[in-house]
Amino acid sequence: MSKLFKVLSFVIVILFLSCNKDKKEPVVVNGKVDLNATDSKSKVDFSDKKVQEIYGLYLVMKGALVNSDSKQVQLESKKLQNILDDSKENKQLKATAKLISLTKDIKKQRDFFVTISSEVELRISKTKINSGEVYKQYCPMAFDGAGGYWLSDSEEIRNPYFGKSMLVCGDVKNTFK
Repeated sequence: MSKLFKVLSFVIVILFLSCNKDKKEPVVVNGKVDLNATDSKSKVDFSDKKVQEIYGLYLVMKGALVNSDSKQVQLESKKLQNILDDSKENKQLKATAKLISLTKDIKKQRDFFVTISSEVELRISKTKINSGEVYKQYCPMAFDGAGGYWLSDSEEIRNPYFGKSMLVCGDVKNTFK
């Protein structure tokens, strides 16, 4: 075996093991397993109530992706689309929410969620947070190793890009306070 092959194999094993930590019993809510459940959540209060509403819908959409519930993702993306006006600032977010609402394919929804995440992060970064925290999280294995970011109300990782297959793969990269 070549030295390069051994090194690459070692790196892959380390990444895989680091993404399989935090094995807990799943939480059942209304007869369904909620893989998005965590031990703690940060209740965030934004000075801008529109950002508050956008972030709330974003979190429900993220939870639906964690649970691989494409119907719920579609529903929440329609709600997000409906609360956004047609301003230039909202053009990308609204268009992406529409694309998500039109597909039942969870993989495509996850692909579009990257844009939703960056658009919501942009709004959060420009808004005063009165209380609470928003966690920017990252999974290096998402999108065939290109990596992907998302926002969360918990420091505990619940990966929207893999769902149960790699539920806790990722790290907190930034905290908005």
